[in-house]
Amino acid sequence: MRWRTAVALSVGSCALGATLVACFDLFHSTGDILTACQIDSATAGCQPDAGIALCASSAVEARKRAEHACAWLGACETPFGRNAFGSCMMQALMAYDCAANPNHPFKGKAAGLWGCLGATRSCADVHGCVFPGGREACASSGDSLSCGSAADAAINNGDVRIECQGGVAGGENCALWGQTCAPASSGAVCAGSEPGGCPTSACFVNDTMIRWCTDAGDVGIDCASFGTQRCSGFPDPDASQWVACVAEQGVEAGATGHCTPDASATCVDGMAVSCPSGVLESLDCAALLGSQNACAAGPLAPPFDWTAACVMSPPVCLADSCDGGTLNACGRGAVFSLDCSDAGLGPCATIATDDGQRAACTAPPP
Repeated sequence: MRWRTAVALSVGSCALGATLVACFDLFHSTGDILTACQIDSATAGCQPDAGIALCASSAVEARKRAEHACAWLGACETPFGRNAFGSCMMQALMAYDCAANPNHPFKGKAAGLWGCLGATRSCADVHGCVFPGGREACASSGDSLSCGSAADAAINNGDVRIECQGGVAGGENCALWGQTCAPASSGAVCAGSEPGGCPTSACFVNDTMIRWCTDAGDVGIDCASFGTQRCSGFPDPDASQWVACVAEQGVEAGATGHCTPDASATCVDGMAVSCPSGVLESLDCAALLGSQNACAAGPLAPPFDWTAACVMSPPVCLADSCDGGTLNACGRGAVFSLDCSDAGLGPCATIATDDGQRAACTAPPP
C-alpha cells in the first residue's frame, strides 16, 4: 500500500491544522505502531502530505538529523544494503536539507519513514520505523535475504528487505530509497516494482512508478515519494526516450521555469543543474557531499536519477573504516565521519554483511 503521509511526526500526538486526528504514540511500547495518517492520508480527517515537519531549519541541523537517523539505522538493523552509513547519509541529507534538494522534496512513504527515523531514541524505535508491520524473525538459522510479509493489511512489511545472519534478522526498508522489496536470484533486492519481472522500462501504476530494466533487474523508483509525485516520458510522452519523476517548479522549489527536456547535468559551483522532466532543477552536491568537487557533469545514468551527477571526482573514500570511536564511511566517493559517542551509540566496529565489510556504530547497551 502506498502511503500519502500527512502528519507532522511527533511523539504521542499529531495534528493537521485545526483538525485533531486520533493518533497512537509513534513509539508505543510495541515499537511498531504508526499513525493512521502515516499509513493512508485517505483516513477521515487527514490531508494529503499536508504537514510533515521534515525540512530542517538549516544545513547544520539537517546534517545532525541525517547523522542521527543513519547512525541508529546501521547500529540497530546492521549496515547492509543502503543502511550503510555512507549510502544512507546522501539520501537522508536530501530528505532533511530541502534547500539542497528543492525540486524533489520527499513525500509519501519516504517522508514518513525519514520523519520516523529522525525521531528515534532507541533500537526499539528504529525497529518500529523499519518494520511497520512488526519486526520479523528469521525463518531459519541459516544466512539468507528475503522480503518481509506483504499481507493485505494496511500496515505490512512488503517493502522490507530482511538479512538473516546467524539467526539474527536486520531490516532495510526499501521505501526509504523510493523502492520496494522484490525477490531475486540473490534472495531479495530493493527494486522499482513488485515481483513480476521487468519486461520493459516504463512509467506505470497511475503514472507514479518508474520501471527501469537492466541486467541486474528493475532499478526504478516510485515517484509517489518525491516532488510532484508522478512520472512521465520525455522528451514527449507519446514518443519517450526516457522516463523521469516530474520535478516541482516555482520560487519555493528554486526553479526558474520550464526548459527543453534533456537527460544530462551540468555543474555550477558544486551544484548539479539538469532538466530531465522539462523543469529546470538543481541539487546542491557540494552541500550534500561536503566538497566543491562533488559534481560530475554528463549524462544522468539512469536518466531519471536527478542525483546521478553528485559524486566525488576523484573519489576520496574507497573503503569504510573505524578510527577509534570514529566511524568513517564512504558514499558517492565522499567520506562521512561521525563520533559514535556523540550519537549516543557504542564504539565503531567493522561488520560483515551480505554486501561485504561495513563500518558502523554499535547499538547502545539495552
